[in-house]
Amino acid sequence: MVDNLQVSRDSGVPIFRQIVTQLSFMIESGDLEPGQSLPSARLLGDNLHINRNTVARAYAQLGELGLVESHGRSGTRVVGPGPAREASPARDQALDILRQAIRECIALGLTAAEIQPLVAGLAMRAEEDVLKVSFVECNVDRAKYFADELGEHLGLKVRPLVLGTFDAEEEQADLVLTTFFHLAEVRGLFRRPRTEVVAIVVAPHVQTLVQIASVPRDRTVGIWYRTDEQAVSVRDSLTQAGIENIEVLHGTEDEDLENVDLVVIPSETPELRTRLEGRIRVIEFGNVLDAASIRMVTEVVGDMQADKRGDQEATGS
Repeated sequence: MVDNLQVSRDSGVPIFRQIVTQLSFMIESGDLEPGQSLPSARLLGDNLHINRNTVARAYAQLGELGLVESHGRSGTRVVGPGPAREASPARDQALDILRQAIRECIALGLTAAEIQPLVAGLAMRAEEDVLKVSFVECNVDRAKYFADELGEHLGLKVRPLVLGTFDAEEEQADLVLTTFFHLAEVRGLFRRPRTEVVAIVVAPHVQTLVQIASVPRDRTVGIWYRTDEQAVSVRDSLTQAGIENIEVLHGTEDEDLENVDLVVIPSETPELRTRLEGRIRVIEFGNVLDAASIRMVTEVVGDMQADKRGDQEATGS
């Protein structure tokens, strides 16, 4: 079945992404079954007349999607679409649509080998037309949490990205969202003129505010973050919420914690919590998306989608 895989250097879509799209379709449709071995990167690269590193990159992406697994010298094997995908109503509906379309193509006299590259090409073109949005954070859980939250509000898929774990040059993002904490760093990573970087505000969770507000006003709430800039931003957001007995900490030694009743730390530093517990009361700073930021991002997405539609109409695609 992999023998039917084809790539085009003239499509404008990166070759590794063409491979990912076609193999994903074969796995999703059941043409490639769980446990089946894929050709080695060298063998498939030779057959397609492309660099084996391109194939390896495609296999790595399929691994991130949970569709294949690498077994070292034993090669790469198909995992399958997985229980969640198998039970997906959207997937079942898509398969029904494709079955009907393929039957009509067969009736027109096309062969399966002729239909496959057409489907893959149209899928890749459609994927390129969809607005691609990512959310960047410094912590896996926070990145996924806020990406999912934003996706629900925006009505589209938002890809979570963790600082230090991705290559910005390879990310096909139209819009990159992040917090003001990381805005400068993220803008430095995404320098492409067609990628817009926008910062959103995350407000303190009500539970965080309740715990902080319980500290007597004659005592001090200490805030420790990796940078003073982040700590000051948290302090300012708490001050706006009416909590004023706050101090930015520049360390977590005993002398730094003198007269401090509670220390607020970022959720991505569990090792610090472990170090401080037993010495002082500690809470992690929980956040929720700011309503005004959601409205702003919704407007930005709407404008960008309108621009994309305009570009497509202008090019006739």
